[in-house]
Amino acid sequence: MLILIAGFWAAFTFVENEKLLEGVVAVAGTLLVAPVLWAGRILAENSRTTGEEAAQLWAKAAEALANEASALYRERQGNRRLDQTERPVPVRWAWAHHEGVGLPEAVAGTGAGVGTPSFAVLPGAEAASPDTLNEGELNELFDVYAGIRTGRMVVLGEPGSGKSAAAVLLAVQALAHRESMGEAVDREQLPVPILLTPYGWNPGRQTAEDWLAERLVSDFKTFRGRLLDPRTPTRLIHEGRIALFLDGFDEIDSGKRVAALESLHGLSRQVRVVIFSRSEEFTQALHTQPLSGAAVLELRPVAAETAADCFADWQTAGLPSRLRERLAEHLWAQPDGVLGQALSTPLMLTLLRDAFRGMDTEEATAVVDALLSPSEFTSAEEINDYLLDRVLPAAYPPSRPGVRTPYTRDQAERWLRLIAARMTAHGTSELAWWQMHEWASASWRIVGGVVGGGLAAGLASALVSRFTDELGERTVIGFLPASVAGGVLGLATAIVTERRATRVNVTGGAGETRFNVGMGLMAGLAVGSAVALTVGPASGPATAATVGLAAALTAGTATGRAAGGDGLPPPHFTADPNAKPAERFLGRLIAGLPAGLAAGIPAGLAGGIPLGLAQGMQRGLGVGLAIGCAYVLAFGLLDGFTRITPDQDSPVGPLSVWDQDRRHGLATGLVFGLAMGFAAGLTDALATARHDPLGVAVPVGLITGVVIGVVTGTAAGLTVSNSWRTAVVFVQLWAQGVVPLRAMRFLDDACKRQVLRETGPTYQFRHTRLRDRLTVLAGEQDI
Repeated sequence: MLILIAGFWAAFTFVENEKLLEGVVAVAGTLLVAPVLWAGRILAENSRTTGEEAAQLWAKAAEALANEASALYRERQGNRRLDQTERPVPVRWAWAHHEGVGLPEAVAGTGAGVGTPSFAVLPGAEAASPDTLNEGELNELFDVYAGIRTGRMVVLGEPGSGKSAAAVLLAVQALAHRESMGEAVDREQLPVPILLTPYGWNPGRQTAEDWLAERLVSDFKTFRGRLLDPRTPTRLIHEGRIALFLDGFDEIDSGKRVAALESLHGLSRQVRVVIFSRSEEFTQALHTQPLSGAAVLELRPVAAETAADCFADWQTAGLPSRLRERLAEHLWAQPDGVLGQALSTPLMLTLLRDAFRGMDTEEATAVVDALLSPSEFTSAEEINDYLLDRVLPAAYPPSRPGVRTPYTRDQAERWLRLIAARMTAHGTSELAWWQMHEWASASWRIVGGVVGGGLAAGLASALVSRFTDELGERTVIGFLPASVAGGVLGLATAIVTERRATRVNVTGGAGETRFNVGMGLMAGLAVGSAVALTVGPASGPATAATVGLAAALTAGTATGRAAGGDGLPPPHFTADPNAKPAERFLGRLIAGLPAGLAAGIPAGLAGGIPLGLAQGMQRGLGVGLAIGCAYVLAFGLLDGFTRITPDQDSPVGPLSVWDQDRRHGLATGLVFGLAMGFAAGLTDALATARHDPLGVAVPVGLITGVVIGVVTGTAAGLTVSNSWRTAVVFVQLWAQGVVPLRAMRFLDDACKRQVLRETGPTYQFRHTRLRDRLTVLAGEQDI
């Protein structure tokens, strides 16, 4: 605020009351924001924790990450029924003998050409030997991971062979080993395994290290809210405290797999990397970009005898023991038959097990008869398709008398088929609700933004006019001009909302400097409009337009830049659920202070100086300080609430992220509306007080403030909310028959029925083959 006062003093000391100089002084004054932002940036950088305290903070972050990852992966283990509640499918692996893959002796360090090992054997494990690497069971993958010195491991397999299950089990086992070691060893030697899919990674534009750091922030609440130094994820990577388990390398675009492998090769010099991929896709990339020193293993098909043993032991619901025995006997007798070939993967074995749930004995007998009939199925692929087609009927059984189900089987099948088809058409295996706006035309949403903005502005003008006309003589913008201005604002807001980065708002970002287009546009429009309306009545339309445009450009550029940077580190109590509301409120304001100053200083200078030159220093100083402080508060809180989420302890799941985004939008709209309403009401009250008594000016200011606050607060809340945009998309997709109106409820229900599964903040189909099969069944339906 000292800069505001200094600007007013300079203007009124050296400038006469000529209108030509009013605009010049105001435009020049707005440029003072640059050194303020630079000083704020230096302050932010110098305020970071350093030295021994930083090392302790990073160590605590690693431990918190390990605890969070352990809980998350154990939950996935239970959801996939891998927690030993019933006999798991015994999967074995062997060394992969593909072109470009070395020998076990070389990776174990007993042969030539290996080079200097870059990693030590994990504490509590034994060094891998050629025998260790030749073959083993699923639980012996950890011995390879912990015992190889190259830090590079690849697990290959055919579709449905159990790669994702192996990834979850290996991550759980590595975390359990880390926990079992206690404090007896240096925790830096026990990296935290982070299991990720390649979602959101474009290897052509982003290194594996940058992508991993970004995913650490977006997928784990340990890094949420920027309460830690923004460098923490990168520091954990550089210190080798992270191990990357990448599940689904084959899901990367075929033209970018070589670049991805090259980037992973570089990353693996710092952290252990374990890749899970389909065999063909990985080996094709390996021909161009070798991954030297990697232990490349391949999951083996399930033998028919093993499948028979599983059915003999499983207590499958809906499948009497005599039918289980018939299946087992057939597999023992004809291991090379069509059924034995079809059940050569854990996926198909578990699908067959689950297909009988909810069946009566007669129906189960008919299914077994069909599976064992030589004339019913002539190939393993036909059996696989049959089992995939049984997933939805088993998940959505017919309603029982007196029990109402939320969705019928026909409804669920139609919606899930169309969802699968849309995902396939967009080339993704991840269902991210905040990106579903790409499934429907943006034109109607933009038109809705224009109409909504015009109606809201027109209604606001009419309400202000209706309730203030009887209080005194004053000029109010008419319904039509206000509607036009509101429509333009709605158009700009809608375009920015559609074009802005579609990244889920669970954090303030990864800490890298960038320009925040949405904040920049909002600040520019808000500051420009306020300055023009303040200056216009006193200095004329030409000055108002010139000064308003300059203030809008300056505030928009500066605020977008400030909001895209790191911001100031908030006090540690900011996200503490036990902290007082005032403390958390203050912490958010501190975090967003650079953005607040970037908007408030141009607003105060450009609005107050011309008014002071025209009507006196006292009035100009008062109005300028009021506007400036209000904008500092509005945009400081807006940016602060964007950086620090209201609920730091919620799990990072699709539904919780949806709820969190809605709360974030409400909080943003509330604080923005309060600040903007205060600024508008105070400005209107001061203007009215020039010719009317205080008893008239105060009610006028209150009415204007409430109306403007509600309108601008609603606009701000909708602008920053991904869930609002997606809710509109759901209406569009519902009209097309793609999803139900309450689509998030349906997706969550499908996850509980094990048709979908959660992977961090996104959904996936239970298996890629299920999504592909549903896409085929979608047939002629609109995709």
